[in-house]
Amino acid sequence: AFSLLPDRTTLPGPKLICFDGDQTLYSDGANFESNPRLAKYLFLLLKHGVTIAVVTAAGYEYQAAKYELRLSGLLAYFKEKGLEGDDLERFYIFGGECNYLLRLGADYKLHAVKENGPGGWMNSTKHMPEAPGNWSESEVQSVLDMAEASFQAAMEDQNMRARIIRKKRSVGLIPKADEKMTREALDEAVLRIQSELDNSKINLPFCAFNGGRDAWVDVGNKRVGVQVLQSYLGVPPEESLHIGDQFLNTGNDFAARSVCPCVWITSPEETSYILKSILRLAGVPLMAILNPVGYEDKKQVNGTKDQKGIEKKVDFDEMERRTSRLAMDVFTGEMIPLQAASRDA
Repeated sequence: AFSLLPDRTTLPGPKLICFDGDQTLYSDGANFESNPRLAKYLFLLLKHGVTIAVVTAAGYEYQAAKYELRLSGLLAYFKEKGLEGDDLERFYIFGGECNYLLRLGADYKLHAVKENGPGGWMNSTKHMPEAPGNWSESEVQSVLDMAEASFQAAMEDQNMRARIIRKKRSVGLIPKADEKMTREALDEAVLRIQSELDNSKINLPFCAFNGGRDAWVDVGNKRVGVQVLQSYLGVPPEESLHIGDQFLNTGNDFAARSVCPCVWITSPEETSYILKSILRLAGVPLMAILNPVGYEDKKQVNGTKDQKGIEKKVDFDEMERRTSRLAMDVFTGEMIPLQAASRDA
């Protein structure tokens, strides 16, 4: 059994913790598959009444299965540990920085949060001038048009071995197959479009950022994403926290600095340390924090018991094997059967 505070609702510290995805919860371009220590800390925070939100540039619209693949090991951990009720429903993902809001349901799958009508997240946050519910489609397309033209010019000027993809709310400059682009070239492309959009008559929030292997322009940014969550969930800025790795002016966590305290990390290991510190300072019993896995030498953790009273395990090796049957192009979101991905490699 897990040791919890006598009254979970009085846990001191942040009530809303937002996370970047790549290089914060999982390695860049990878999925959350085999990190039981970090999974346990997130589980403990949810059990103590904290709302968790992954605010990510990954924009697959409301195709929940694609976000679930990126978080496969974490969602499996929640299921095996029997996370339920309000604890379960305090887990959100905000895709496209601030465009697609999903929440974890009782079936341990992600579901789109209603946008419009009474209680819809877009409708209820229209009082915020920059909120997505106030954007006009013509302005959205203007941002995307400018981004596409700017990336095309940057690609030609720098002889970049790249291609451009356009989504509903973003434009990406991504490498061609088996090619890489230098960070300096990507920074140059980002600074170029930042300047062009800053000097345009477009009033929509945007984020132009260097993703390390690619560059993107998103309509909206993490400032808006965090503010929408604060308003929709009723959490004040001083009780919110954003954790990410991209806080330079060409990074997509930078904008969140203006709306809540932030922690700048460089890896999922540092994220784990930060969460352990939050739990320890909040008074969560030491043994629940120091021994989060149960089997430190295996990628396996204690779980719930089956009908025969035999304790089930979360086997992260098996989870990785099962989810690896499908590969996903992290740039386009295209789902590729593993055999086909191997043939194309």
